[in-house]
Amino acid sequence: MKKSQTPGDAPFHDALHQDLWSDAPSSLPGQPLPLLAHYTSIETLERVARTDEIWFSNPLYMNDVDELRFGMNLGLQAVRTHPALRAACAPEVYNALLDAYGRLFSAFDSDSAFDVYVFSCSEHDEEIGDDGLLSMWRGYGGNGNGVALVFDPARLPLAPDSPLLLRQVKYLSHERSHAWMDERLRSFAAVLARVVLSVDQAWSAAEALFERVKLFALFTKHRGFHEEREWRLVYLRERDHDARMTHLLHYAIGPRGIEPKFRFTTRALGDDEHPAPALDDVISRIILGPVSATPLVQRSVVRMLEINRPPLADRVVRSTTPYRSQRP
Repeated sequence: MKKSQTPGDAPFHDALHQDLWSDAPSSLPGQPLPLLAHYTSIETLERVARTDEIWFSNPLYMNDVDELRFGMNLGLQAVRTHPALRAACAPEVYNALLDAYGRLFSAFDSDSAFDVYVFSCSEHDEEIGDDGLLSMWRGYGGNGNGVALVFDPARLPLAPDSPLLLRQVKYLSHERSHAWMDERLRSFAAVLARVVLSVDQAWSAAEALFERVKLFALFTKHRGFHEEREWRLVYLRERDHDARMTHLLHYAIGPRGIEPKFRFTTRALGDDEHPAPALDDVISRIILGPVSATPLVQRSVVRMLEINRPPLADRVVRSTTPYRSQRP
C-alpha cells in the first residue's frame, strides 16, 4: 500500500489542484481578456465619476442569490451522498472528510458569504460596437435610459493571490450542473484513492474541494441567462490575507434598506513600487442608452464629466439601436 502523504506534501496538493481545476481554463494566467460592459444608470455613472469608486454588491442582496445557493447546496448534498467518495476512503477518513466539508459550509453560510462582493459585466461585442446589447439595456441599463461603462480588464493588475477574481460565467441547466458535480466528485475521489487519504489530510482535501465548489457556484448561472454573456469581478474577504482591501468594505442605504457594499477603487491595486492604474485608464468609453442617446443628453453627460472626471469627457458615445422604452 502506498504510504500516506502529509498535508503539507506538495505532490498531494498539486494532484488535487490539477484535478479540481482541470475544466477551468479561464482561471489560467495570460488568457486574453475581452472588453467588458457594465450596464447601469446615469446616476451611477455620476457617482463613479465623482467618487472614483465602483460599488460591488453582495450576492445575498442580488437576483443571483438563488444561483449561489443552488450551487452551494448542490455541492453539500453531492459530497454527503456520492458513492465514489465513500468508496475512495477508509470509513474514519470518509467521516473526517464529511465533517470538515460540513464545517467549511457552515462557516461560509454563516460568516464568509456576508463579505463576498460581485461586480457584473457583459462581454462587449465589438461587432455590435457602441450600440450595446438590447437585452442588457432592458434588464440593467435603465430601460434604455442608462449607460454602459466599457472597461478594459487587461489594465487591472490582478495577481494570482489577489482577493479579486475575474472569471467568465458558465451557463448550465440544473441537469448539467448535477452532471458537472458528479464528474468532479468522481475524479476527486480517484485522486483520494490514489494517494490513500489519511485522517490528517481530510481537512486539506475538504478545503480544496470546497473552494472549487464555491467558485463553481459564484461563476455559474442557469442557461436561460446566456444572452447576458456575463463576466464577474468578485472580491472574497477570506482571500484578503493581508487585509489590503478591507478598508473598502462599506455600506449603502437605498430602496431595499441598508446593504453591505465593497467600494472598489483601482488605487487599491497598487503600492509604492507599482502604482495602480487610474480609473480613467480602465474605462474605454461610455455608451449612452438608446432612449437617452440624444444630442442634448450627450452634452449634459459630457458637462458632468468635465466637472467630475475630465479625462472621460471625450469618451461618450451614443447607441443607435432603435428602441422604444416600455413604461408601465
